[in-house]
Amino acid sequence: NILDIGCGSGVLLSCAPECQKIGIDVDFEALKEIKKLDKKIEPILCDAQFLPLKNNIFETISAMHLFPVIKNMKGDWNKAIEEVLRVSKDKSTLLITGANRTSRHFEKTHSIDHRKKYLNYEQQIEKLDQKYNIIVEGYGPHSKWTMYLLKIIYKSPQFLLNIFNIDEIVFWFLKSKRYLKNCRSYVIICESKVEGYNS
Repeated sequence: NILDIGCGSGVLLSCAPECQKIGIDVDFEALKEIKKLDKKIEPILCDAQFLPLKNNIFETISAMHLFPVIKNMKGDWNKAIEEVLRVSKDKSTLLITGANRTSRHFEKTHSIDHRKKYLNYEQQIEKLDQKYNIIVEGYGPHSKWTMYLLKIIYKSPQFLLNIFNIDEIVFWFLKSKRYLKNCRSYVIICESKVEGYNS
């Protein structure tokens, strides 16, 4: 089963495989759009700091740009992480993303004070590393020409993409620890510290 906290209109959940899918958001208008994408998603209107869910029930939890937004809105992002830990199973996977405000990418759009105060991935890892083995990957920024080239590549017949293992090459190119310092965004992949568990 999958829980997506801050799911919006359910785009990410609609791409997930057949399973129990629950989407949580504080935006009622966005939640109304979910059933148009996937009738099997169960939407719940609530705050991530107070999840109306039982303990220890979800195998996969995603939180896309959630904790920094809660902090920016003067909420308690620590409480939200505690709630995620509470509802996750002992054997579980968390996928967390956020913007890397220290990146050069945000120099023109955000003040230095804002960038220094913005929640970073290291602060989140401190709250998660007792329960999870953690990998952090950085993404972008990539030029428009690079992304345009990738679009052209993906117009090739599927059998050619499979033969040359294009997916693995592209994902290696787009994500890497080498991007962490100046990446536009990051993903934190958390796997339970349970012997023999690997999702």
